[in-house]
Amino acid sequence: MMLALLCGLLSTNQPNIVLIMVDDLGWRDTTARNSPAEDDTQIQLHTPHIQRLADEGVRLDQAYASASVCTPTRASLLTGAAPARHRITWWTLHHDRDTSAKHPTLRPPAWQKEGLQPSPDLLPERLRRAGYRTIHVGKAHWGAHGTPGSDPVQLGFDENIAGHGSGAPGSYRGVHRFKNAKSTTDFTQQSVWDVPGLEKYHDRDLFLTEALAIEASRSIEAAVAAEEPFFLHFAPYAVHTPIMSNPRWMSETKDLPAVEARYASLVRSVDAAVGVLLDRLEVLKIKDNTLVIFTSDNGGVSGYAGRPSNRNAPLRGSKSSPYEGGHRVPLIARWPKHIPPGSTSDALVVTHDLHPTLLNWVDLKDSEKTVADGLNISSILTGKQDLLDRFIVWHKPHRTGVKGARFMPCTAIRMGNEKLIAWHADQRFELYDLKRDPGEQHNLADTQPERVSELARILSHWCQDAGAQMSVDQERGESIPWFDAW
Repeated sequence: MMLALLCGLLSTNQPNIVLIMVDDLGWRDTTARNSPAEDDTQIQLHTPHIQRLADEGVRLDQAYASASVCTPTRASLLTGAAPARHRITWWTLHHDRDTSAKHPTLRPPAWQKEGLQPSPDLLPERLRRAGYRTIHVGKAHWGAHGTPGSDPVQLGFDENIAGHGSGAPGSYRGVHRFKNAKSTTDFTQQSVWDVPGLEKYHDRDLFLTEALAIEASRSIEAAVAAEEPFFLHFAPYAVHTPIMSNPRWMSETKDLPAVEARYASLVRSVDAAVGVLLDRLEVLKIKDNTLVIFTSDNGGVSGYAGRPSNRNAPLRGSKSSPYEGGHRVPLIARWPKHIPPGSTSDALVVTHDLHPTLLNWVDLKDSEKTVADGLNISSILTGKQDLLDRFIVWHKPHRTGVKGARFMPCTAIRMGNEKLIAWHADQRFELYDLKRDPGEQHNLADTQPERVSELARILSHWCQDAGAQMSVDQERGESIPWFDAW
């Protein structure tokens, strides 16, 4: 009775916020977007709790991650800026090492290898000034090891559970102590991939995602008991590699190839964690005053890590590539009485839009809500507006270690239904009509040179205004020309 009373005292003008940022989850990897009619090779993943979110909220089908890899997207959430502007254009690990792969003719610019660092303008800092208890649970991967930004507490979170400078777990299993040990019985050796702060779950037959859901639930309960609105950033390391099986769910995946069965169990683990959090909101009677957002930091892994190349079908490409499979992601939002249940939208939105959107619904001065690139999409989520007149830019002056031309340095822009990809090394363009050709199979660059020139001009001007850093020609030691000079 007392707990219910406390819950009722929370201001409806200060909604609780649960933002679930999954890692490497593809656009089609939930039942909310999984249709065998579109592609019968797609795994039929069962995600009833994520589906529940979609049924009770809005599903945005043209949602994108800010980048095709994790750290840049996560930094864009906290800053409200595109990666080209904040210059964290690749994933980070150690502050003094470049994680890019070598390219035969180009090298990356002097990008922000140390990752995100403390600033009063970061999302959790702003929410904290608005009276929120800010909680991070799971993967952080904002700042590199050896910098203050590797600790989420330094970035504005009141509480950090299991977050540090690495973007993947050594192991998902408690019996392995979540460590990347050379032996599963000798845990004396340490690795940069060891998940910190979960010692209470060591040597237990418990999956990492389950442990994180338990900890997140406890933090929610503590915030409610203290009568504080809360911002929970729940970031399960899943479904990032290592693609390990969760025995709890393997019985439902016996007809799949081995690696796909393990992957499906990772997805089911995430879905179960979502269910734990949604159930906790209901038990605490705060469902109606809690905004829940579910998304991913980039597209799904496809064509490597043991996975077939068609796992983002009908989209082309995968994580690290500029094609739709690299940065099209699921995005679902639920807020009872504010967001129409069971609704969908084709509005063009991106991760850094979430920063000003969340600030729109909390008590802050307008001067506290300004960001460089993100747009307030509140009217999209609430069904009052359907489309936005805007474009999105992805900038990646890096080569990925994975083989294949799709992982080379590039920049891309989507405007309307058109998408232009600019490949840095050979200064070549690809142009696609995504409405007619969502799988990006028909390059229109040669037949529509005038449109290529116009989009290249827009892309060049935006990048220069944002202070984007271009790939560097190794022989000349200078940046390659801007796109409108190709």
